[in-house]
Amino acid sequence: MHILPISKNEVKRKYLPCKELALLVRYAENFGNWCYQRCYQFPKNTGFDMRNDFTMFKRAVPSGTKVVYYYAYNENGVRKGPWTTKCLNFTEARNYCHRLIRKGELIPNKVKTITFSDFANGFWELDSEFIRNERSRKDFNDSYVVISRQLAVNQIEPFFGKIALDKITGEMVNKWLLGFKDRGKKDEKTGEIKESYKNSYANSAFRTLNIMFAEAVKRGLIQSNPCDKVERLKNNKKKIDILKIKEVRALFPKDYRTVWGDKEIAYAANLLASITGMRIGEIMGLRGEFVFDNYIAVCGQYGSDGYQDCTKTKENRSIPLMPEMIAILRKLMIKNGNGFVFSLNNGTAPATRNYFAMELNKALNKIGINKEEIKSRGLTLHSWRHFLNTELQRQGLTISQVQSVTGHKSERMTEWYNHPDPMNVPNVTKAQAAIFAIERQNEDIKPPVKTNIRSFVPANKKETLKQKHA
Repeated sequence: MHILPISKNEVKRKYLPCKELALLVRYAENFGNWCYQRCYQFPKNTGFDMRNDFTMFKRAVPSGTKVVYYYAYNENGVRKGPWTTKCLNFTEARNYCHRLIRKGELIPNKVKTITFSDFANGFWELDSEFIRNERSRKDFNDSYVVISRQLAVNQIEPFFGKIALDKITGEMVNKWLLGFKDRGKKDEKTGEIKESYKNSYANSAFRTLNIMFAEAVKRGLIQSNPCDKVERLKNNKKKIDILKIKEVRALFPKDYRTVWGDKEIAYAANLLASITGMRIGEIMGLRGEFVFDNYIAVCGQYGSDGYQDCTKTKENRSIPLMPEMIAILRKLMIKNGNGFVFSLNNGTAPATRNYFAMELNKALNKIGINKEEIKSRGLTLHSWRHFLNTELQRQGLTISQVQSVTGHKSERMTEWYNHPDPMNVPNVTKAQAAIFAIERQNEDIKPPVKTNIRSFVPANKKETLKQKHA
């Protein structure tokens, strides 16, 4: 039935001809007003709000299209907003608002959600808050920071970057870690994976992620570290087959040119590595000013960021050397002076890591170790550290004596509080000589005296140097 709208006067004139009906209408009007007043005052008296959760209206956006916006009311009845529904009609907008109500998100949270990328931004910079705090408590090498930053950018952020920091779970971390076997180095031409990442590399990235989440917990950004529920992958490092004494002696004959050609710097660098176990960065960073009469001071390294006046462990050390090695270093210093000893440009900068590695492979080929064998045995520049560590222990040096030469640190050191001075260990130079079957009588190690570079320049070279610098 359709009811036509009529006014109150028309009701009185047409449908209420008698006084009784007019009186009845008056009572109804009064009762209606009373009900209206009670309903209006009910929310104020009881705290029960009968207002809608939201109200909607249309607003024209810059493109001219009219989009539905809405206001919402908080728990105190205060209107908030407006916010867009991104809908063009009220029906879709109403449904959109009801979905927000079910999620508890009708009034957007004004606190910005922190994504992993927001948190990771600048985390591994050398001047970041985290690095400054860590360096005030422990040694943090610059190269370690650089490697961690590369892992965060290349392996962690692409997976977790857009996810809210507090939404990352242990399951997500485990899925990311297991996925390394399906990722790897890609061929530049085809884009196909030519070599999968090793578990050791994946564990390094996992360690970096764990450190970042632990810091997030400290800052109160998340309740717990999702990495705590994830185990590292098993170690799949290849077994390193070090060079045998016979092979080492063949690699460094009396006349080095028969194996190394005219690459004297590559020969000398690898020889030094074989009898000291120095890291390649320490060899590249060796300067003439740190070469003394019977030892060298290892107090710097050269890497991707240039020269740093500290070692990887931040602990300097002195390594005694047999006279034959000192003589070779002094010969190189004639050209390079107090600059970098293993330099191709008069001491200004050392030769590159690739240069030393390439020349080592060529020399190994020369003595009968081909490319396939080099790869299968894992022979690299770093192999010299394994070789010397094994050889010195084989010749009877204690763990602490070996560590005083190689600079290795370990939490499982059996002589933790024993700090031997390598300058007081004559067995070191004897062991170096034994590697190359050099007969050596008992020699007392002289007190270290810093070498003056001019004192060992041969007489026939002095005039040449004077003319060069005239």
